[in-house]
Amino acid sequence: MDITFNFALSYDGEPLVMLEEYDYPTGETLKFTRISFYISDLQGNSSSGNSTLLKDIDLINLSSSHASVEGATEGFNYTIQDVPEEDINAYSFLLGVNSELNSQVPADYSSNHPLANSGEYWIAWDSYIFFKIEGIMDSDNDGEFETNVALHIGSNEAARHITMNSVDLSNEQINIDVMSIFESNGDLYDIQENPQIHSLFQLDKASFLVENLAKQLNR
Repeated sequence: MDITFNFALSYDGEPLVMLEEYDYPTGETLKFTRISFYISDLQGNSSSGNSTLLKDIDLINLSSSHASVEGATEGFNYTIQDVPEEDINAYSFLLGVNSELNSQVPADYSSNHPLANSGEYWIAWDSYIFFKIEGIMDSDNDGEFETNVALHIGSNEAARHITMNSVDLSNEQINIDVMSIFESNGDLYDIQENPQIHSLFQLDKASFLVENLAKQLNR
């Protein structure tokens, strides 16, 4: 059988479309150009207690699928074919690249492998970039989008374990509200002060964002 995860991005409850303008709570205007994340060790768990490894590693890039309102509404279908177990009713995976794979570098893989792209790796971190939010920002509302937004999150400390125990993949979208990645329990990410994350010294800020993403994927 085939298993399909349908991921859909939104922003404050509305479908998120790349290069459309979105208001940040502190007054800035954002246009998103890329949102992607790695998953590793994707397991399917059956009611009989069996676990099946469905995928060791893959990159989920939601950018192209969200280039229009229609695409954002439909979401991105991530399909795994020919799964042998018929009664899978729960899933688990690591949001990020597991430590064993993360100890490798892109040159270790053939060109079509999910870990082969050097643009997904930070040499200074000795780590793949687990999660990306990229775009441009009008910082002062003058109509000019002058600030590049590049929130790149990696390192083994940034990985999060995800469990999906109550999801019906046949008719349920896995919605990710990007506004909720930036804001949690009254705390708001300071995008004016930190439009880019490129350093392990910013791990606390990276952890805030990836933890908020993980909260939406766990269910």
